[in-house]
Amino acid sequence: MKHLLLILIITVGQAQAQYTPILSQYMFNGVALNPALTGSEESFSIIGSVRGQWVGFDGAPRTQVLTAHAPLLNKNSAFGAQLFSDQIGITRNTGIYGMYSYKIMLDKSKISLGISGGLNFIKSYYSRLEVVDQNDQEIMNDSRLGVLPDFSFGAHYSATKYFISFSIPLFLTHLNEGATFKLKNDFSNYTYMIGGGYLFKINDQVKLKPSLLGKFRQKNEPQFDFNLMALLNENLEFGVSYRTKEAVIAMAAIKPTKQLTIMYSLGIPTTKIINYSFGSHELSLRYNFLYQSPIVGPRTLTW
Repeated sequence: MKHLLLILIITVGQAQAQYTPILSQYMFNGVALNPALTGSEESFSIIGSVRGQWVGFDGAPRTQVLTAHAPLLNKNSAFGAQLFSDQIGITRNTGIYGMYSYKIMLDKSKISLGISGGLNFIKSYYSRLEVVDQNDQEIMNDSRLGVLPDFSFGAHYSATKYFISFSIPLFLTHLNEGATFKLKNDFSNYTYMIGGGYLFKINDQVKLKPSLLGKFRQKNEPQFDFNLMALLNENLEFGVSYRTKEAVIAMAAIKPTKQLTIMYSLGIPTTKIINYSFGSHELSLRYNFLYQSPIVGPRTLTW
């Protein structure tokens, strides 16, 4: 099974040449999906996330993300930064990105435009492979450290009860050719993410928020997330998500204080990989500092 996973990782990496990691908890941290949501908490916000995908499966993806963002005082601009580490099998990708968004205030809604850019530090540790031919020159040495730039763009329209989101999380393609990495722009390799949602107010204590996220890529079958979240007293949020041909995800967020939010999600694969793993687990903490931006208009509605 270990050798099978490594073969799958290498094959997928060469075929797709670009990897777009998606955290299940974009429901609670939209800025990880769309830079236009930088500053959407309307305070200085720090979010830390750890994700173990397909726990119990050798070489499965492991991701850690730290995000900080805040709006500027008396401005429609917001800045942020994101650090992440993503490991799949023998390949580790560590990145640092800066984010900027600008909000256009309308009568009862707002439009946010955002960009982000930074560097990825990618390295494959071929020497860690368990191989039959110990003299295979292709895998005797680790790859060189690839220092590869990338950037993203996003737009977000938010009204009081609904929102529409669009983003391209990665523009550039990172090619892994043997022991080296190369960079190029390939329009056919872009991933387009389009989604939206609506907020139903049941009463003063209960709200329901269905949403949809579609991921589109040329020559690939589209993938969709169907989400339904319930909000109770603004202190508890829970729900379920179905990701087509991949997983069913249960998630919850609790706010023990006005500033601190604890978030957890469990993904159960709907593919045969369920026979070899204990699902995907994700835990996040968000802390919003007391400072509040004096933004005029409705609060940004996201997933």
